[in-house]
Amino acid sequence: MQSRQQLIPDLLTEAAYRMDTTFKATSQNICTTNTYNAQESNIYAMLQQRIHANYPTDILCFPHQDIPINSKHPIWLISLHPCQYEQPHQKDVYALSIALARSRELYCSYIYDVSRKKLYHAMKGGGAFLNEQRLQREEVMPLNEAILRIKADYLHEKNKRLSANSRVDITNQSTALEICRVAAGETDLFMAMSERPHAFAAASLIAEEAGVRLMTVEGKPLRWYEESSLWVGVI
Repeated sequence: MQSRQQLIPDLLTEAAYRMDTTFKATSQNICTTNTYNAQESNIYAMLQQRIHANYPTDILCFPHQDIPINSKHPIWLISLHPCQYEQPHQKDVYALSIALARSRELYCSYIYDVSRKKLYHAMKGGGAFLNEQRLQREEVMPLNEAILRIKADYLHEKNKRLSANSRVDITNQSTALEICRVAAGETDLFMAMSERPHAFAAASLIAEEAGVRLMTVEGKPLRWYEESSLWVGVI
């Protein structure tokens, strides 16, 4: 039998194939709300069937489900993240994140950016990787030089506009991939408010293993199993 860590890449490959098939069958490669909902249900059903066939006592948690952190069985946090690209000619795509936890601690994370074919993954104490490249942020950026990305819902409605500062971007992108961007050195600081665990749990382990600091915006420890604000960076 495959270990859980060995099973996850196979699951991601099959999910990506199903997503790609859906896009090819959709006119102009535009995924409507109905198409996305159907695709999401299809992917989650496949994952549940495959995982429980190998590990019937494991607990699977999908978005908007409570996380039984005190369970004696391994917990899978699984989430499909829609990613609306910033350039109008780019098609909408998705990232799939899977995190494994036991005894109240994350120990394995995978995030697959389907369109870019970027696989972010990490093992607790074993480092973080983008595909096969090790991710390690060792530098500390001065605040006045850091590149900052802020989730749009962090701002008041009347202030949701593009910043005049070239080092500050307002983003509506997936929180999971935004955190991975910090881990990969594409961004230095990311902030968001009121994110559910499925949005950031898998990415938080990747960032932690890459040497990136994580905490709530209020400066408190970030708990992977609780809804929270996010401050992720190397400043």
